[in-house]
Amino acid sequence: MATTEGCLVASTNRGCKAIYASGGATSVVLRDAMTRAPVVRFGTAKRAAELKFFLEDPLNFETIAAAFNQSSRFGRLQSIKCAIAGKNLYTRFSCSTGDAMGMNMVSKGTQQSLEFLQNEFPDMDVIGISGNYCSDKKPAAVNWIEGR
Repeated sequence: MATTEGCLVASTNRGCKAIYASGGATSVVLRDAMTRAPVVRFGTAKRAAELKFFLEDPLNFETIAAAFNQSSRFGRLQSIKCAIAGKNLYTRFSCSTGDAMGMNMVSKGTQQSLEFLQNEFPDMDVIGISGNYCSDKKPAAVNWIEGR
């Protein structure tokens, strides 16, 4: 384990010991991705919906992916999902990260994508790089359903 965080090593060791004592475990990878979900706000719900439609248009995905992928040799944008709540648009960027956990890589690529989108939607206010739609470090149904 590549960390110097003593509590994390101790906690992981206890978990591994419990798994071993109970007969071991088998796992299967169903999907390999990491997510980051910024929230942006517009002056109107209509304008937020326009960005939602823009992001969900397959013709625009390649352009956004190119902006994202420029930020890393390994991070690759796989998909973007959107959820709208009034004037707020919650976007969920799913990315491959190579052999890394890649949270910093994904955050950097997402930021690069937001900067690109800011040119297309200058009235967009970025409220936060994580708007809770990725549920980083918190248990949430969205991660159980969509993966993290």
